[in-house]
Amino acid sequence: MDSRTHEVVITGVGPVSSIGVGREAFWDSLATRQTNVRTRTLPVDVGRTVEMPVASMPPADQVPGLARHLDFLAGQDCPECRDLAYALLAVELALQDAGVEYDRDRNNIGAIQVFEAPAVERTVSRLFELLSTPMPSNGPPPVYDLLAPFFYNMQPFLYVHMVGKALGLRGYSTSIHNACTSGAFAIEAAAQRIRAGQAEVMVVVGGEAFDTAARVEWFRRLNLYASDGNMRPFDAETSGFYVGEGAAALVLESADSAARRGADVYAGYLGGAFAQQGWKQVIPDVRSARLRDVIKDVLHATGVRANELDLVLPHAASTTLSDGYEAKSLKQALAGAATPALALAIKPYVGHMLAASGLIEMIGGLLAVKHQAVPATLNTRPGQANFPVPLTSELTDHRVNTLLKLSTGFTGHDAASLFRK
Repeated sequence: MDSRTHEVVITGVGPVSSIGVGREAFWDSLATRQTNVRTRTLPVDVGRTVEMPVASMPPADQVPGLARHLDFLAGQDCPECRDLAYALLAVELALQDAGVEYDRDRNNIGAIQVFEAPAVERTVSRLFELLSTPMPSNGPPPVYDLLAPFFYNMQPFLYVHMVGKALGLRGYSTSIHNACTSGAFAIEAAAQRIRAGQAEVMVVVGGEAFDTAARVEWFRRLNLYASDGNMRPFDAETSGFYVGEGAAALVLESADSAARRGADVYAGYLGGAFAQQGWKQVIPDVRSARLRDVIKDVLHATGVRANELDLVLPHAASTTLSDGYEAKSLKQALAGAATPALALAIKPYVGHMLAASGLIEMIGGLLAVKHQAVPATLNTRPGQANFPVPLTSELTDHRVNTLLKLSTGFTGHDAASLFRK
């Protein structure tokens, strides 16, 4: 058997973001510092709204290719599930980018999906609507009958089913729910299938959309939300994050399969390392040094040295505690070793897409590999950044062959992933 069979490469990307749909539009916006953050009025309760900045997707009729996915979902009793519609479009784009052709009825392509809260926004919207309706005078309202279909669609396996049905993916498919590290876990899970020889092609995908402030208000009350609409990762005056809408998908493939097809390869996936802190739900355990050990573990396991790193993609949540934990962990893991790497924080462009955030950021990093350039990190002031690797303030030509992606998540998940051209 060809040794390349067990090597895993990325052959397709599908960004669906507030700053662009498809790899060219997405990269152009990164390169030219574009954002689409606007203040939205969102219902947070019955008869009560809040105004919050959101990196929002354009209206559906302005997103090429989205209409047919929304129509499909409407026919599946899942209308207005925008997070899933964005994800279907992202997978379609990634498969097209990879040049993967397949029989929709007979194939072994699977999808590992990451959604923070499938169909929750639609369900909460419906609940607010029902609660604002006058109660019947002849007895209590039939709440269960009115909401049962919504509750059913909130179960993750329904989204797994919809992705498979809409796109004809018949292989090993499941969902992962590890907060903001979900994308890193999904990449690893898909890669394991390929390395085991149980699949040649796998897709990972995640999506996010906001129709209410039910989840977002929680962040604001924890003083984690950037109410001024500016994310300043690792800046001395960082003020939190804003959320973002969209989706991201990547195609993973065995190197042997990619070579047979003559596919273009963005990079190889060298491997990942992971940990669970088991401490607080929303606060990292800065004493445990879990992320430091995760970074050291992935470098050791893949044989990559610090002086081989060209680009670091931090989680960069733009909160004081999370950014400080991440910066300290990377500094300790590098242990003073020199590295030519630059760093890029992508969340200020697209917002925090929660479970899907890692995937959209990986796409940004892979496009940096393709273009051999590193876009600017927005809003962080030169000379004010507390990060052991320099963040660029403008688009910078730079050798980008080896990429380290860091992810941290609520409930104590830490992850580090390595890619190489």
